Parts: sequence; structure tokens; C-alpha cells
Amino acid sequence: MWGRAGLAVLLGALAGCSTTRAPIIYGPPVREQLKTPLPQGPFQPNAYLRLCPGLSVSNAPEADTSGWITAYKPIVQIDGFPIATAPVNDACFSSGFGIRNGRPHQGIDLASYPPGPIYSAAPALVLEVTTSASYGNQVVLDHGDGLFTRYAHLEYFDPNLREGELIGFGQPLGQMGRTGQVTGVHLHFEILMGDYNTNRGSKGLTPVDPFTLPVYRVPGS
Repeated sequence: MWGRAGLAVLLGALAGCSTTRAPIIYGPPVREQLKTPLPQGPFQPNAYLRLCPGLSVSNAPEADTSGWITAYKPIVQIDGFPIATAPVNDACFSSGFGIRNGRPHQGIDLASYPPGPIYSAAPALVLEVTTSASYGNQVVLDHGDGLFTRYAHLEYFDPNLREGELIGFGQPLGQMGRTGQVTGVHLHFEILMGDYNTNRGSKGLTPVDPFTLPVYRVPGS
């Protein structure tokens, strides 16, 4: 079972402690740029995640009788690269990955009351800070090597967020909201893989269910 001590070790592997934002770097591949330690933001992942009480949660992972997800992994990995599973604090799980109402749901939904800030799930290049009819206010981050994350339905963007800038783990992206095609306040979070340049941008990428990914372990631990 996860605890604060274990998360502290994982967080130490994600980023440094500086509070100064890193400069923009153009040219080299994103993953190469991310090898330089980047400032870590204020986000500290919760060790546990609960299904939203009083809701019929679609595609819900296994949970105990109190609604706590039994096999929750706060930090998962793709090819050794760590990503936070739920990049918001004190939220509950309102909808899972997979077919929902006959249509694919390509991410997970997280809700909190009152709405909370949203954070970067891993160090990244800020690729998109845009608004669309379906996703509303959304942020897309490029983590290099064909790995991306999307944060949708934000009420507003963090004023310091800029496209083309490198950011560290846990940096504020905006606040949870209900912009776009949505019925209630929540964060829609996607982990995506593929070639951004040849696959119609972020909509052409392949979504990944974060609950199927292996837990991240600090190298040598």
C-alpha cells in the first residue's frame, strides 16, 4: 500500500526543488531536453483514490466496500518514464477508460468539490493551450518519445502557462471546470501515444488506460 514516505521517494526522482521556471529550449528532441532537471511544482499526489460517492461510476476499477480503489498506483510508467495517474488533489474518480454510453471514453474523469487546481503529470513541453467545442479549455503536454497527456474542461488556464515552454512535474496548468461538452465540473485526463505531426495533432494519438500501466519504481530501488 502506498504512503507519503513512498511517494516522497518517487517525487524526488521526478524533478528538482528549484522554484524558478526553466528557460525555453528549441531544437533538441523533447526527451533530451527533459534530461535537465526542471523545477518541480507544488503538486503532491494523493496516495489513495476513491470512487465518487453517490454516483454510478462507469468503467470503475475494483474498489473496496467504502469505495477506495484497491489497486491504485499514484505514479505509473511508460518505458520507465513516470506519470502521475491523477494530476489533481483530493479528487474522486467519476468515470473510467473504455466504452461509455456506446462511445469510447479515451481518458479518466476526476472530480473535486470545490474545484481544484490541475497539475502537470510529468515534466513536459507545453504543446497546446487551446479551446475546442468538445474539450473546452484544454492543455496538451509533450513528454517526448511519442508520449503526451491531455487535460480538458478547465475553467481557466494558469496565467503563467505558455506554449513552447518546458515545465517540470506538478506545475499548475489551470483549474478544474466544465467548459466544452460536459455536464458537470471535472477534469478529463488522457495519456496518449503516437506521432503528433502525422496523426492530425493530438486527436490522432492513441489513448492509453492509466490503470493498465505498471507502477513506477525508482531505478535501483
